[in-house]
Amino acid sequence: MNIFSIRRTCVIIPLLLLSLTACNDTNVVKKASPTPHVVIETIKETQIRPQISFIGRTEATEDVSIRSQVEGVLLKRHFTGGDDVEKGTLLFEIDASPYQTTVNQQKASLKHAQSALKIATNRWQRGKKLSKTGAMSEMDIDELTASMNQTEADVAIKQAALETALLDLSYTKIMAPISGRISRSAVSTGDLITANNLELATLVQLDPIWANFQVAEKTLSKSRNAFSNGAQIGTDDLTVTIALSETLNYEHIGKIDFVDNRIDQSTGTLAIRAIFDNPDALLLPGQYTSLSISLPDEDSVILISQSSVQEEQQGRFVLVVNSESKIEKRMVTLGSRYDVRWEVLKGLEIGEKIVVEGLQKVRVGIVVDTTEQTETPFTSQTKK
Repeated sequence: MNIFSIRRTCVIIPLLLLSLTACNDTNVVKKASPTPHVVIETIKETQIRPQISFIGRTEATEDVSIRSQVEGVLLKRHFTGGDDVEKGTLLFEIDASPYQTTVNQQKASLKHAQSALKIATNRWQRGKKLSKTGAMSEMDIDELTASMNQTEADVAIKQAALETALLDLSYTKIMAPISGRISRSAVSTGDLITANNLELATLVQLDPIWANFQVAEKTLSKSRNAFSNGAQIGTDDLTVTIALSETLNYEHIGKIDFVDNRIDQSTGTLAIRAIFDNPDALLLPGQYTSLSISLPDEDSVILISQSSVQEEQQGRFVLVVNSESKIEKRMVTLGSRYDVRWEVLKGLEIGEKIVVEGLQKVRVGIVVDTTEQTETPFTSQTKK
């Protein structure tokens, strides 16, 4: 070995030793991962007044189809579609000229008949005086009486014809029969309107408003005390609410005002209707809604936060923190939903702790630090 090889070896060996030392130092510096922190909820029973929910559909308490009772050309429309109109408001105006002419003719005809009646009456009165002196026979009096009666009848006919003409004339101005919201018009100015044929517009009363729903026969039998007869339904013990969204209920409470008298054999349901005040027109006819009826008796149930529930192919589950602060997976059977909370039918026991926040930071089997949830999610006891 020459002197240059010895020098090269002396340089390489220290470098290798330095590299190994650096690797050993890295292993020493490496630290364990921190324990994940989660928010938990302790399972407990909650006293609630259960509510049974149904899907319903709203219906206007008054729904009027506006049609013309006379034929004519539409001269003017006095509203804009979607307006709220008061009873008696002028909606449509049809050309009244032909009907005014008919009224004038009937007035003249009535006046002629009244004149004829006056003449016949005077003749009859004179005849009665003459018959007392024997100057006029009974047969002549009978003819005068018949003539007077005939002209009286003619006056009545002419009077009725005038009233009909005046009625037709009034129909040329179509008024709102109720207060409510009107639809857009199906006709335009200048269109020829046919009597009792075309629907010109519709007018619905929005306040109050109905909500129709069906109660299944099985539900009916389970809630027999609440739904056994019409006298009990509609009492203060039963109130009806409408959910406007997942977390917001309609502010006005409804009352049941109709219960059908038989089960629909084709659907196995009983038709029920509730009525609600609707001063701000938040509810519109034909709107699908979620309705809930409060039952009279309270019940004890287990409710858990909706945020704690996860789902997989096998079903729904929650993460439980056991006595060793380790995460366990627990399959649960859920019942009805009360706003943002689920009713637990099977899978959890009173006193157990479940994770409600921090689910993404943990996995089954690891140890966690926990903090108890300080605020319970809002629950209005509305069963979904």
